[in-house]
Amino acid sequence: MLGSHTYDRAKHHADQVLHPDFGVLARLSEFFDAAAEQARASETDDGWELHYRFAEASAALTDLREELDDAREELRGLGLPEQLRELGPPEPPHWRERVTRYNATAPQRSAAPPPTAEPAHPARPSASAPSSRRHR
Repeated sequence: MLGSHTYDRAKHHADQVLHPDFGVLARLSEFFDAAAEQARASETDDGWELHYRFAEASAALTDLREELDDAREELRGLGLPEQLRELGPPEPPHWRERVTRYNATAPQRSAAPPPTAEPAHPARPSASAPSSRRHR
């Protein structure tokens, strides 16, 4: 996150943690839900106590993710951080952007070679083709 030169890029990193479906906090919450179920399955007093602790951890992570959900989009709108303006040029573009830029400026090649008057190698008759000679 500290290596991001734009808030748009920082938003991308924040998505990896805060995204409601595949972010780290969502996955960690799912982990604690599963751990709570496993602890409850033991049907012991200690298991029930552990179940409640895991369930509380899962709920706390869900609440934290929901609290910060709009922060992901707010990062994008902040512009360029002041300290980064002094550092120089921004980070290089993503590889997809570089490929798109290259494809837009690359010389165009035709897909098929130009037709020629004669083939480079004369075609041989196939072995199953009838011969003009007669054999006895």
